Amino acid sequence: MNLNNRIRTTMKNNPPLSINTHLVPPQAPELEAAVLGALLIETTAFQEVEDLLQPEDFYNPAHQTLYRAMLRLRNRRSPIDLLTVMEELSSQNELEGTGGPLFLTELTTHIASSAHIRYHAEIVKVKADLRRLIRIAAELYHRAHNAAEDPRELMEDFEKLLTEVFTGASGSLSSLLPDVLRQTIVQATQAAELHQAGKQVGIPTGLHKLDKALGGGWHAPDLIILGARPSMGKTQLALFFAKSAAQAGNHVLFVSGEMAATQLGGRYLLEDERIDPAHLRSGQMTPEEWNAMEETAGQLWDLPIHIAAGHEIRHLHHIRSEARRLKRKGQLQMMIMDHLGLTRTGQKFQNRYQEIGYITGELKNLAKELDIPILLLSQLSRPPKGTGIRMPQLEDLRESGDIEQDADVVLIIHKPDYYDADAVDSKGEPWKGRGKLFMAKNREGVRNSELIFYHDSRYKRIGDKAFGNGSQGEGFPAGVEF
Repeated sequence: MNLNNRIRTTMKNNPPLSINTHLVPPQAPELEAAVLGALLIETTAFQEVEDLLQPEDFYNPAHQTLYRAMLRLRNRRSPIDLLTVMEELSSQNELEGTGGPLFLTELTTHIASSAHIRYHAEIVKVKADLRRLIRIAAELYHRAHNAAEDPRELMEDFEKLLTEVFTGASGSLSSLLPDVLRQTIVQATQAAELHQAGKQVGIPTGLHKLDKALGGGWHAPDLIILGARPSMGKTQLALFFAKSAAQAGNHVLFVSGEMAATQLGGRYLLEDERIDPAHLRSGQMTPEEWNAMEETAGQLWDLPIHIAAGHEIRHLHHIRSEARRLKRKGQLQMMIMDHLGLTRTGQKFQNRYQEIGYITGELKNLAKELDIPILLLSQLSRPPKGTGIRMPQLEDLRESGDIEQDADVVLIIHKPDYYDADAVDSKGEPWKGRGKLFMAKNREGVRNSELIFYHDSRYKRIGDKAFGNGSQGEGFPAGVEF
């Protein structure tokens, strides 16, 4: 059977799906009325639903108009009750369109209190999400019949829309200033409450001074660049950041276009000084090393770190897809990518510089879309031959124009002892076992500052204190803070 006949046979056996447009969309008008009635009889009830419901979540157009009027009152910090809402609707010539004073009064007679308003609002939200899913499915159905559509682009658009539904992202492209100010005040209040309770404001980095410099750790939706010359330990430091975030209960997606998942797992196991890297690779592990590995694995076992490695994950659309999938499951608070130079878009650009700019721009958009910080590793250019080794600067980022523009934070690793084993600092302290983190850019804080971190002799363990003598410390007394 030739190709054309096979296609015709397949279409005959699998007729195109049809979408029944006569079905009644999911809705809960009685519960919508109950929510609005509760808001009208109790002024303080609005705070129970303001983080959950948007006007578009109501199926009844009159209910949408009524809820918008309540939002306007809330933004002006005016009380919300039957009289104020009626006056607000009247001032906007919307009162008769919602059914008039009698309609509003009837809403208050259907419910005695706001005791169950949150439960009712959640059901209204579920019905609204189901309607959104129906619209998304219909759009996918019609676009998929267009032969000119790029399937990869269609799938990515579909995933983005699904993620917006599951994360409650608003479809609106703008927000009124009162809404923005209210959200800002809420964030500031939450940060203050966490601080007073002695809790971390952001996602912890694992280095106390870096947390302080970043205003409490990593913050959404920042795009953070971690740059370094080759062999400076970018991957190991990134793994340390991932572990620190996960130990605080945050789900982290670690994307590696360079190493296999088992190689990254090996990096974590080798933090234990009792395990010889050569033995782990060659299979010549001693009983003591097996016991050490089991003990170390047990300490890491429950960390919520998701590792995406392999050839496919180098493509930007696969990275975005996996991030959105985890976000929909409630399993993504931070993403780390190793590294920028290996990421591909599958699109044609005049040069790599333009492609790099596209990648960093899209990652910044993804950070905002998913409301997560993204840490992106990047190579620095090697110093020209014949020149002295200096502290790398922002301009040393390869193809750095758009990287500088899109990044909120740029951190640069520098290890003087890599170039000179006997290197010392200005105080005569040896650099062996220490490294610098240079804050080349910090959109929300101080820049051009330097932080010191410590590592063991194998550059497997990292911390903000010097490690003790022996295989992990070499020359630094335990407990010395930087």
